[in-house]
Amino acid sequence: SDEWHMTHLIDPRALVPESVMPGYPFLATTALKYKDIEDHLTANKMVGVPYDEAMIAAARADLEAQVDPDSDGVEALQQRYPGAQARNFDAQPGVPTEMDALIAYLQVLGTMVDFKAYKAEDNYR
Repeated sequence: SDEWHMTHLIDPRALVPESVMPGYPFLATTALKYKDIEDHLTANKMVGVPYDEAMIAAARADLEAQVDPDSDGVEALQQRYPGAQARNFDAQPGVPTEMDALIAYLQVLGTMVDFKAYKAEDNYR
């Protein structure tokens, strides 16, 4: 859950007493820097990441909609990315934080894999 990830990132030993992972409480209080997100995506596109111009143009609005489920942009986000989650990932009001971004990333890992289309034998090295 989002709450589990947040607690674990702030104080790992609160959930796993033997953990040696350091805490990252600053993530919850550090505003996400994304004013130049379009530039970052454009640079990624230049090195082969498959972003198209429409994705880049909508990136800021999509980011803002994803962390605010009451945003007017949620419907457009979900039209562009069916199944995209829109919620306040760190359960804190206000501007998106680094915690929001990391939890959103952690929650999507493994969810976009089409296991029916995956052919393990094609990936042997």
